[in-house]
Amino acid sequence: MTEKLKEISIIIDVWDDVFSDFDPRPLDERALSEDFISELKKRYRETPRGDLLISFYAPRTLKHEDSERMVTQRLKQYFGDRALQKKQELFRTRKKGGGFVLGGIFFLTSITLLAYFNIFPVLMIKILEIVLVPLGWFGIWEGFSKIVNASPGSSQEGILFRKLSKAEYRFNYAKNPGGGVRGNSEQPERPMDEG
Repeated sequence: MTEKLKEISIIIDVWDDVFSDFDPRPLDERALSEDFISELKKRYRETPRGDLLISFYAPRTLKHEDSERMVTQRLKQYFGDRALQKKQELFRTRKKGGGFVLGGIFFLTSITLLAYFNIFPVLMIKILEIVLVPLGWFGIWEGFSKIVNASPGSSQEGILFRKLSKAEYRFNYAKNPGGGVRGNSEQPERPMDEG
């Protein structure tokens, strides 16, 4: 199974790289970094097929099993929630499309029945045709468009988030302690404080 995984490698120097700098809550509650999410999306577009393996490369001093477990859990939960949100958006769009189709059918059926049974004078029916026929066809075509082409971008994001929620996450640590993954001389951060 592992050979089928498509690897996305992410370099971090501190655990804060994964989380938002603007969120004051503790790391185990903090929102994910938009830069981090954007980077994952960008890297996913390069390898969109297959199951994903997200590999983090970090300084050895960050090694901390509880932190790894918490980050993995947060990522899976976040992406699972986003995948569900996208699925619901898609359902709402298609439901709206169904409403358009039904409305279009109703308008066309109404004008057909009015004309067939001569319920109103001919002039009135002609005026209603001018209004209801375009509305009917618009509703049908617009509705089918929403059902078939329901927000392709949202659909693609939903697939990405679903894959990320089910992805395998691994943590790899540099052999040169204190040197940082990117080769800088900064001291890496200690394991995150979960409280």
